Amino acid sequence: MQSICVPAGLVPSDVEILDKSSREPHLYNKRSVVFSEDRPLTSVFAIKSGSVKCYTIDSNGKQQITSFHLVGDIVGLEALANGKASTYCETLETSMLCEIKLNKLFAQELPKVENNLLQLMSRRLANCSKHYLNIVNTSAEQKVIAFLLSISTHMHQHGLSRNEYRLPMTRTDIANYLGLAVETVSRIFTSLKEESLIDTKQSILTINNLNALERRVA
Repeated sequence: MQSICVPAGLVPSDVEILDKSSREPHLYNKRSVVFSEDRPLTSVFAIKSGSVKCYTIDSNGKQQITSFHLVGDIVGLEALANGKASTYCETLETSMLCEIKLNKLFAQELPKVENNLLQLMSRRLANCSKHYLNIVNTSAEQKVIAFLLSISTHMHQHGLSRNEYRLPMTRTDIANYLGLAVETVSRIFTSLKEESLIDTKQSILTINNLNALERRVA
């Protein structure tokens, strides 16, 4: 993803062809709903700044977080399949999202964009499978560490620091996503801090020993 609202995978000549009406930046306040489950969805949203969480709500009104998305991610890819959202999408903080209108995008016949979206969907499926295996087969501490490392890797892939980053989600949201009790997540954070493996200050998380954390989940 480039710094402006241009879908990844384009060469300069494609960017010149791309109609600006295909992509519109929107500023969302914290806890704003970007789209709702089972509602028509004709766009995908690229995260330029900020972060979001995607979740479903069961028959008892309980929220289940299915994913978090940070700068450089695209949300709403399920719209490619049936034109509907499969989850709710809510901002975790003030966020800038670029709405990419699928009908206008595909009307411009840019195969590289279409291929890129298919690759994103494939990676998303692979990440979902990895997450659910992690939920089933690892200890509580390994779940939390793997979560922190996944964000670290994401930041590194987007040219940001992998050792220090903002953690916009609450402990409650992390516990919900990982299938743990909030008290368990808090205890693990405290333990990792006492071992000097990480530090936290407000929403900033610092990884002091990346190799040690990676060994914990190996």
